[in-house]
Amino acid sequence: MTLPAWIYARFSTMEQSKGHSLKRQINEGRAFIERMGWEHSEQREIVDEGKSAFHGANRSEGSLLYEFEQKARKGHFNNGAVLAVENLDRLTRQGYEEAIDLLRLFTKNGVTVATWHDNQIYEAGKRIDMMKVMSVILKAELAREESEKKSLRTRASWSNKIEAAINGDRRAMTKILPAWLQRNDATMQMEVIEYRAGVVNEIYDWYISGRGLPWIVQRLNERKEASWAYSGKDRGAGWNTAYLHKILTNRSVLGEFEPMSRPRSALHEMTKGIVVQNFYPQIITADKFHRVQQLRAQRVKWGGQATKTMNNLLSGIARCATCGGAMYFESQQKAGRKTGHKSRVDGRPLEYVAKTDRSYFRCNSARRGHTCTNKTRIRYETLEKAILDCMFDVAMKDTTFKPSDEEAKLSISIAELSRSLETKREQMQRGSENLLEVFSKSLALRVAQLEAEVEADEAQLEILERQLDLARGALRPEEDTDLLIAARTALQSDDKEERYLARVQAHQSLTRLIREMYCNSHAETNVTLHNSDVHIFIDYDGRTVIATFEGPDGELEWHPDQEAAE
Repeated sequence: MTLPAWIYARFSTMEQSKGHSLKRQINEGRAFIERMGWEHSEQREIVDEGKSAFHGANRSEGSLLYEFEQKARKGHFNNGAVLAVENLDRLTRQGYEEAIDLLRLFTKNGVTVATWHDNQIYEAGKRIDMMKVMSVILKAELAREESEKKSLRTRASWSNKIEAAINGDRRAMTKILPAWLQRNDATMQMEVIEYRAGVVNEIYDWYISGRGLPWIVQRLNERKEASWAYSGKDRGAGWNTAYLHKILTNRSVLGEFEPMSRPRSALHEMTKGIVVQNFYPQIITADKFHRVQQLRAQRVKWGGQATKTMNNLLSGIARCATCGGAMYFESQQKAGRKTGHKSRVDGRPLEYVAKTDRSYFRCNSARRGHTCTNKTRIRYETLEKAILDCMFDVAMKDTTFKPSDEEAKLSISIAELSRSLETKREQMQRGSENLLEVFSKSLALRVAQLEAEVEADEAQLEILERQLDLARGALRPEEDTDLLIAARTALQSDDKEERYLARVQAHQSLTRLIREMYCNSHAETNVTLHNSDVHIFIDYDGRTVIATFEGPDGELEWHPDQEAAE
């Protein structure tokens, strides 16, 4: 009877998926099975990608070899089967004990193991002879030692390079650098590719101006901008949003180097917790980088069809006063759109062209029939005009906004936490030194507690520093009001592109300037501003009152600065 045969292929790291290892193993396995006369199909090809045999990841739960082993244990292959592999080290590199145990597991449960590299067959149900056992032991130990030495050499090499970088060495570690840099092979120094650095700055400027990643991708591909993939085979695919996201978040544009590591079974890298300043040549100013990060954090709140055309300037800002949920933008009519209907007189089909947009704000929770009772609809166009008129008015006054103290608060918090961290580190160091002289259980517990506190404080410090970066990237209120006023004329431009950019800019400014905006069940809207005592009240018809907080306890006392004419 012809035995059914499985092919097992594996490689250790996800980076190897870019090479030809997998294809070679599969093709050689198929040829070997055909030569031996066994039965095979593509459904019996087992591939573990990025699974290390040295660390045993390819035999851990979640791997395909693990599933095959479990089937063997349960007697699934008692009628006979073949597992074909390139070498035994594809199955395990953990030493001869593991190799022998695995072979015995398979052969005792109906699985013949065959290796095509050295044409060895370990038949199911038969005792493995002594010469083969010795060969397995020798090969398994050599494979384990080779993997261990390679692992140690690689770690030591990178550790030395990272240590050198920390101590001021600015030579390129490898040829693989950020795409806007190149290595001078004579001096090993990193040099800026000026054209590419210009493209990176162009991408940042587009994003700051209000362009989204899909638009930037389309523009780069339309002008045939060559992509920067390392391998030639990927360059024809063009630009994509994932790569732009990487460019906009990669702190190497600031010159920072953050060593990363990737567990062999992981798809993504993890930071080592080290940042080397001024390692790479800097191509983006800190202000521009922080500005983009602030915008990215802001745009997380964007969404929906209306965002693509920016019809809703109040997206992510307006909330329901009853439940606190988001207000839903509902478009019922678009100017210029033809609409068919029947005559009320005789039922004849008629058609008319809408002259105006007609949209409404509704509580999203109430719209979905959830818990909110606020079913009132507010005419969006009326509300938008009232908001913009009020904002244009307050933007003209120098006294509307107070300086933001967010940066100062974060800087103080960072300084206090840094001092606390330094004290704890010194205490931990002294405690460790004392333990070396005289062991004390209570002291050991205190050192362990300090170590845990230091780790927690370091994580908190990193969060505060990122928040400070975002705060530094935020525009001052007077800058936002200047941008809002500059966009005023273009908001109603006949040029679609100009109007869209103006509305994006207006939306971004409104998001930063407005602290709270609540729509109540009486179709009234209340707005308060960041760093300001200004309060805006808008009724159903769009009539507005601008007032200030001047009560003894900060409560609202109406001191109208403006009332819109009916």
